[in-house]
Amino acid sequence: MNNNFKVSAISAAVLLTVTGCSVSDSSNEALAIKDQQIQKLNEQIEEKNTTIAALSSSPSVPGANDEASVANSLIPPNAELGHCYAKVLVPAQYRTDPVQRLIKEAQSRIEVTPATYKVVEKKVTIREASSKLVPVPATYKTVTENIMVEPEKITLVPVPAVYKTVTESVMVEPEKTALVAVPAVYKTVTETVMVEPEKTALVAVPATYKTVSESIMVEPEKTELVTVPATYKMVSEQVLVSPAHTEWKKGRGEIEKVDHATGEILCLVEVPAVYKTVTTKVLDQDAYTKEVKTPAVYKTVKTKALDTAPTSKEVKTPAVYDTVTKQELVTPATTKEVVTPAIYETVTKQELVTPATTKEVVTPAVYELVSSNVLDTPATTEEVKIPAICKMVKTRVLDVAAKETKISIPAEYETYDTSVKTAEPYLKWQEILCETNTTEDVVSKLQRALQAEDYNISQVDGVYGAETRAAVNAYQEDQNLNKGALTLETLEKLGVQ
Repeated sequence: MNNNFKVSAISAAVLLTVTGCSVSDSSNEALAIKDQQIQKLNEQIEEKNTTIAALSSSPSVPGANDEASVANSLIPPNAELGHCYAKVLVPAQYRTDPVQRLIKEAQSRIEVTPATYKVVEKKVTIREASSKLVPVPATYKTVTENIMVEPEKITLVPVPAVYKTVTESVMVEPEKTALVAVPAVYKTVTETVMVEPEKTALVAVPATYKTVSESIMVEPEKTELVTVPATYKMVSEQVLVSPAHTEWKKGRGEIEKVDHATGEILCLVEVPAVYKTVTTKVLDQDAYTKEVKTPAVYKTVKTKALDTAPTSKEVKTPAVYDTVTKQELVTPATTKEVVTPAIYETVTKQELVTPATTKEVVTPAVYELVSSNVLDTPATTEEVKIPAICKMVKTRVLDVAAKETKISIPAEYETYDTSVKTAEPYLKWQEILCETNTTEDVVSKLQRALQAEDYNISQVDGVYGAETRAAVNAYQEDQNLNKGALTLETLEKLGVQ
C-alpha cells in the first residue's frame, strides 16, 4: 500500500475526529477553519511519516523495516480465522549503563606532626649556703662544802649531891658553891655569798633573710603549623535523565466504531527531555597551613635570699649572790660560881654522902652541806655550716621539632546507573483477546490472576470492564509488555489458559 493511500486514510481519520469534536457542523465559517486545520495536520502527518521512515531504517531496532511495514499496514499479516488482532505499542527498550560522577576533586593536604617535648628537671637554689655562730654554753660543776652552822659547845651539867638522913641539930645545908654554866652568846650575822660568778657569753645573732621573686621559664616559646581546612561551595547542574523522544499515543473518536478491521487512532507525541538537578560539592579554596606562635610560659618562684649575715655578740651575765644567815660567837660559854650560904636548924638533916659535882657535856658543832655551782668551762661559740637549699623544678624542653607531610588525596567518584534507550517504541499487529474469542470464564481467570498480583480488582464477575482494563494496563506497564489491548502475551505472562 503506497504512502498516498496512507496519507489519505489518516487524513480522513483526522477529519472524522476533528469533525466529531466540533460544536456546529452547519457553520460555513467553522468549515473553513476545519479545512485549514486539516491542511496543517496533513503537513504534520507528512513530517511524521518522514520521521517514521527514518526510524524504521535505523539499524538500532532489529527488523525495523519489517516492523514498520507491518505497523503501517491496515490489515494484520498472517491473520487467522477466529482470532482477533490489534495494533499494540511495543515499549521502548532501555539498558542500564553505569556512569561515574566526580564527587570530590583530587587534592592534597598538609599533615603536621606536632613537636614533642620532654620534661627536664632543673635544680634551682632557693637559699644559698651560709654559716652561723652557735653559742656553746659554759659548763658548771657542783661543789659540796661543809659549812659550820653552830660551833661545838661544852655545857657544865650539875650533878646533885647524895645525902643521907641524920637526925641532929646540924647544919641543914652547908655553904656551897655551885658552878653554873653560862651559855655562849651568839649573834646572827647576815653575809652575802657568791653563788655563781660573773660570766660573759657569746650570743649568736641569727642571719636574716628576705623573700626574692624570680621568674623561671617553664615552657619555651614555640611555633606551630596550624592547618586551615579547605573550603567548598555547592554547585548545581542539570543532568539529562532521558533525552527528548517521540511516541505514539492512542486517540479517541467516532472512527473507532467503523468496523472491526480499522479504527485504531494513534497520535505521534513529542516527549520533552527530562533533566534532574544535581548539586555537587566543589573545592572553593585549597587547604593551607599557617604559623602560630605560642609565647613562652614563665612561672614566678619565690626564694629566700640572705639579707644579713649571722653574727655574735657578748652578753655579760652578772654574778649571782645569795644571802646566807649564820650564827657568829660573841661570848664563849663559861661557868660562874654561885655561893649559897649554909642554913642551920635542928632538923633531920641529910648527911652528905657524895658532894654535888658538875660534869662537862660536850655538844658537837653542827655543820650543813651547801652545794654551789662552780664554773668549769667558760661559754664559747662555734661556727655551724648551713647548707644551701635547692628545689627541683620540672620544665618542658623541645625534643623533636614539628614537621609537615604532604598527603595526596585522590579524587572521589560516585557510580550510578543511568537508563539509555536502545530502541524506540513502535506499533505492531498482535493477537489479542476480544469479545469474539473470549468467555466469562477466561475473564474471571484473568481477574483472579490480577488479584493474586495485588492489582485493584474489587469483584471477580467475568466482565472485562473499566476496572479490569485499568488493571491490565497497569500490569503491562509494570512488566514492560506491549500495550494497547489485552494481548495473548499478557495472558501467558499471568498464567491464564
